[in-house]
Amino acid sequence: MLLTHTFDEGVLVVRLAPALAVRHRAVVTLGIEELLQAHRPAHLVVMAEGVWTPAVFSTVLRAHRTAREHHVRFALVTTSPAAADQLASNTSDPVRVYPSVARALSEACSPPAAPTETVHAGE
Repeated sequence: MLLTHTFDEGVLVVRLAPALAVRHRAVVTLGIEELLQAHRPAHLVVMAEGVWTPAVFSTVLRAHRTAREHHVRFALVTTSPAAADQLASNTSDPVRVYPSVARALSEACSPPAAPTETVHAGE
C-alpha cells in the first residue's frame, strides 16, 4: 500500500509508504487529491517516515501543491534534517515540519508560520 490515511476533526493525516519510488508519485498524488475532495479537510498532515529520498521529496512537494490548490493547510512529519531546508528552497508558502505526528496534530489549528520551519521535539 502506497499510502494510508485517517481523518478526524477536520485533519486528514496521510502516511506515505517508506519505500516510495519515482514511479509512485503520480498514484500517490492522485490518491491525496481524491482524499482531499472526499473529506474536504482544513488541514493535511503528510507523514514521510523512512529515508528522505528524491522520490519522497518530490511526492511531498506534489502533496503540498495539491493541498494549496484545495486551500488546505499543510504540514509534514519527518525526522529528516534535510526536509525543511529543501522545502524552504522549493516552495513559496510556509511549510511546517514536525518530528512527530502528535506534535503536528496538536498544532494543526495554530496560525500559519511565516517561514518554513522545523519544530524540534524539545520546543
